[in-house]
Amino acid sequence: MHAWTATIQEGIATYLFQHPAWSCTRIHPIPECLGYIHDGKFDGAIVFLEQSYLSEVRDLQIPVVEISNWLSEISFPRVVADDEAIGRLAASYLMELGLTHFGVVGRINDPRYSTIRMKSFVRAVEKEGFTVDISPTGQFGQAGQVTTPGDIVTPLGAWLKKLPKPAAVFAVDDNIATDVLELCRFQKIMVPDELCVLGVDNDTLATQFARPPLSSIAISGSKIGYEAARLLDCLIDGEPPPTKPVCIPPIGVVPRQSTNMLAVADEDVRAAIRYIRENVHEQISVKDVLRVVPLNRRYLERKFLSLIGRTPLQEIGRQRIERAKMLLAETDLSMPAIAKRSGFPNRVRLANVFHDKTGMTPTQYRRTFRLHVE
Repeated sequence: MHAWTATIQEGIATYLFQHPAWSCTRIHPIPECLGYIHDGKFDGAIVFLEQSYLSEVRDLQIPVVEISNWLSEISFPRVVADDEAIGRLAASYLMELGLTHFGVVGRINDPRYSTIRMKSFVRAVEKEGFTVDISPTGQFGQAGQVTTPGDIVTPLGAWLKKLPKPAAVFAVDDNIATDVLELCRFQKIMVPDELCVLGVDNDTLATQFARPPLSSIAISGSKIGYEAARLLDCLIDGEPPPTKPVCIPPIGVVPRQSTNMLAVADEDVRAAIRYIRENVHEQISVKDVLRVVPLNRRYLERKFLSLIGRTPLQEIGRQRIERAKMLLAETDLSMPAIAKRSGFPNRVRLANVFHDKTGMTPTQYRRTFRLHVE
C-alpha cells in the first residue's frame, strides 16, 4: 500500500471512530469485488479512481466521492490535494534557495494531478522572470517497463545531464523524485551541489531511503480522508454535491539533504544562512550570526538584501515561522513546546509573530492543516 493512500485511510478511520453508526468495508477495484457493491448493502463509496474500472464505478447506484485526482473528466464529487497550491509552494521554496535554473518532471500519461502541479509550478517560476525546462518523461522507461540500475540511458537521464547547473528540479511526487535521484547517482550528477530535487507526498520510506534523503512537500492525506468521509456522509443524507472539488492545502516543505544547498555566490551570506538554518530552534539573534560571519552588521544586511531580498533578522524570523508551521501540522506538541523548538521565548511571542506573518493563530493553523475534531 502506498504511504499516501494509507494516511487517507487513517483519516477515514478517524471519521468512523467519531460516528459509531458507520461501518466500512475495504474493497479491491476488481470486477468481482465491485460487483459485490451492487447487492444493496452499501450506502456510498470513497474511491481511488483509475481508468481501468471507471465504467464499473459509474454504474454504482450510490453516492461516490473520488480522491485520486488521476482522471480529468469526472462527474463525481472530489476531495483532493490542492495541486495548484503544491506547484506554487514548490516554486517559492526552490526560488528561495537562490537558484535561477529550474526543471519539472511529471508522470507518464499526464494524470490530472501531475498536469496541474507542473503548470502551476511553471507559472509561478515564470512570473518571477525565470524559465522552466520540462522533462520528456517522468519515469526511467515506458509505463510498465522494468528497468535495472544499468539501464539508465533514458530521455529523462539525458535531460538531467543537459540542465544548466546548479539547478532545481521539482518532481510531481516522491516516486518520480526518487527516480530522478537514482538517475543522478548513476550519472554522477551531484545532489544537491549540482541539482536540488524536491518531491511531493512526504512518503517517509521513500524520502528516508533515497540517497541523499529527499526533501518533499507534505500533504495531509489524513485530512483528505476525513473530509471525503464527511462529504460522503452529507451526500448520503441527500445534500447536493459541491460544485467544485474540495481542495486540501499542502502542509509545507519538509527539507532534507536533497535541497540542502545555497545558490548564493557570496560566501559570507551562504555561511550566515547555513548557521541560521542549523540553529533556528535556538533563540539566536543577528549578534550570534555576526560571531560566525564577523562583518559589520549594516554591511551584512546590505549583502543579504542584495542577494536574497531579506535582512538576516528577517531570515531568522522566516525560518522560525516555517519550523513552527511544520511542528503544528505534524505533531501534537503543546504550544510552549512548539515555541521553544522554533526559537521563540514563549507561546505568547509565538502567537503574536505567527498571526502577524500568516493571518492565523497557531491553533487556527493547526486546525486548518490537521483533522477537524468535532
